[in-house]
Amino acid sequence: MAKKIQEFVHESLQDKESIENYLKAIIQGFKKGEILLSDEEDNIRLRPEALSQVKIKASQSQKSQSLSIKFSWSSEEDNNTEETPLFIDAKKAKK
Repeated sequence: MAKKIQEFVHESLQDKESIENYLKAIIQGFKKGEILLSDEEDNIRLRPEALSQVKIKASQSQKSQSLSIKFSWSSEEDNNTEETPLFIDAKKAKK
């Protein structure tokens, strides 16, 4: 019998400081091996494995910009992983 898939989805408007705090919490969760996500409606506990697939997608138009970061892993060991170099830099916005 297949296990039920548990899913957590949250969407809200946040300021830059709140987003920075969420990202720091995710980093700490990866370091500690456990990430807890919760809001008033739902919660989920994730346990990142040693190797994770990383997908980063960015887009921009004249009116909007978006950044999507996805991490995924399997609890089963997968030897078919391919490491690809990635560079991310943060620069101060020009005024």
